Amino acid sequence: MRQLRILSALVLAACALGATVATTAGAAANPVLGSKSFAAPYGKGFGTAEPKEIFNGGDPSGSVTHIKWSGWGNPSAIGYGLNPIFKPHGGYYRKLARIKLRATSLGKCGKQVAYTKLEVRIPKKPGGKLGKWFSWSGAKTLCKAPF
Repeated sequence: MRQLRILSALVLAACALGATVATTAGAAANPVLGSKSFAAPYGKGFGTAEPKEIFNGGDPSGSVTHIKWSGWGNPSAIGYGLNPIFKPHGGYYRKLARIKLRATSLGKCGKQVAYTKLEVRIPKKPGGKLGKWFSWSGAKTLCKAPF
């Protein structure tokens, strides 16, 4: 009986260890969104994991706030946030628009595991249908400043 309990405990421990290893192997170890240098010196959110806000450091359209992410650590993470968008004839809409973000291309920025690409979909007006995916700031990588 004692041997059966020991064997059961070993099997349970092995299963628990196997589940932990499988879970860890499926996701990247604490990736960040690009590099802090991407939007330096006035940017926000880049170089951090699951940023709630990102900002290029330029005009208001380069800002996304209240971001909620899903799938962070997977090959692709999806986020939704609020963004000031341009009116057709200049200026910004008074109401912020809900936009969709997609962080992809897990790799490294220096030694840090990071999403190296960010794409977004924005509507033409607040509450409107989301447009096509395009690269954030036209950048090919989030590891260095686009200029």
